[in-house]
Amino acid sequence: MGFAYCEATVTVTRYVMEWPAVDRAIPFLPWMVWPYTFWYVLIAYAFTWTGWRDGPGFVRFSWYIYGGMASSYVIYLLFPNGEALRPALASLGQGWDFDLLRWLYTHDTPQNVNPSIHVIDTLGVWFALTRDRWWREHRGMRALLAVVCLAIIASTVTIKQHSVLDVLGGLTWSGLWWVLIYSRRSPFFRFSPR
Repeated sequence: MGFAYCEATVTVTRYVMEWPAVDRAIPFLPWMVWPYTFWYVLIAYAFTWTGWRDGPGFVRFSWYIYGGMASSYVIYLLFPNGEALRPALASLGQGWDFDLLRWLYTHDTPQNVNPSIHVIDTLGVWFALTRDRWWREHRGMRALLAVVCLAIIASTVTIKQHSVLDVLGGLTWSGLWWVLIYSRRSPFFRFSPR
C-alpha cells in the first residue's frame, strides 16, 4: 500500500538520481528482467522459511523488511526522486523478456527509486537466511543464494529500472537497517547467534 501511495502521489521527479558516466556504460540487458521479478519469489520464500523455522528470526526479518520499506517511502515523499534511463517502450523488441519488461515499465514508474527497495529487501533476505543454521551448514546453497542476490541487485541497473546511485542508496539504507535489526548493538533485539 505504501508503494502504491507513493506511485500515485509522487508523479513528478524533483531530484534526478543518475550518474550518467556510469549508468550509460552499463549495458541494457532485457533478459535480466527475470532475476528482477524473481525478487518477489525470493521475498515470499524468506518469509515462509523464517516463519516455519525461526519465529524470532521471522520477527526480525519482518521488522527489517517493513522498516526498510516504510522509511524508503518517507524518503520518496520528502525527496521525490526518479531517473530517466529507460529505453522507450516503442523501441523494445519482441519476446517474453520484452513483454515482461513492458509490463514492468507500465506498472512501476521511474519515480521513487532511491534508495532501491529491491536492494534493501534482497540484502534483508541474505541477512535473515544466512543467520539460519541450515543455510550456514550448506555452503553450496549459500553460494547459490549469493548468486541470486547479486543477480537481483545487478538486474536493477541492467534493465534500467535504477541508477547506480539508487543501488548505493539501497546499500547504505540496508547498512542502517542491519545495525538497527541484526547487529550486536541493535537497540531493538538482543544478539543471539543461531
